[in-house]
Amino acid sequence: IKNNNDRIEFAKNKHLNLDYTYRTMKQDYMREIENAKSENKALFHQRDEYLQSLRDLRFKLGNLIETTAVNNNRFKAANVLSGTSVIIARDDYLNIMFVYSLLLLSICLDIFLAMVFCIIQNAYHKFYEKKLSLLGGVTECSNSSFRQKIRSRRLISSLEGKKASKGVEKSLEFVTSNLEDDKRTIKSISKINKATNLSHYRIRKYLADLMERGLIIKEKQRLVLNVNDPLK
Repeated sequence: IKNNNDRIEFAKNKHLNLDYTYRTMKQDYMREIENAKSENKALFHQRDEYLQSLRDLRFKLGNLIETTAVNNNRFKAANVLSGTSVIIARDDYLNIMFVYSLLLLSICLDIFLAMVFCIIQNAYHKFYEKKLSLLGGVTECSNSSFRQKIRSRRLISSLEGKKASKGVEKSLEFVTSNLEDDKRTIKSISKINKATNLSHYRIRKYLADLMERGLIIKEKQRLVLNVNDPLK
């Protein structure tokens, strides 16, 4: 590029010093100037490419240096343990033992952290298993108490049914002993009162009990036994 610039300067001076009548020589100097400029343009482009390549190489070199430094830091402890470190001499047993102690301590720390993690995880699982078992027990107790309530209600219903059956039998026995001659029509309450000396309230209760169960019906203003319905 410098040589081409010198060529351009030299051609310009010659071109100016020539008489205007030397047209051919003036044209030759002009072509010389244009050729030198074209070469310079190509050289500038080539220079830019070289500079870009140089920048790329510098970037790669920086990354390589950084990676090498990281790897060196990683292998420093191993080099100390193997006795090939440039930091600690091979016969410096005190520092070497110190490095071994740090290595052992780091291993123990890793094991301790792993054990703590396992203990916490097991405790966590046991806590939730216990909680689930308690919830299951409460559910079972609830189901058991619910079943017990059902049994109690069934038993009460059964006892009430038996008691009711006995009451119906008693009422029916009383009414059948106080029938008219047709053995179907029930006597009037006043006649039953005179014959049995029972109160009107008790007699009406017997009759109402049987009427509720359909064992007594009303026909032509008289109460009669409903013999077509079975005894409930």
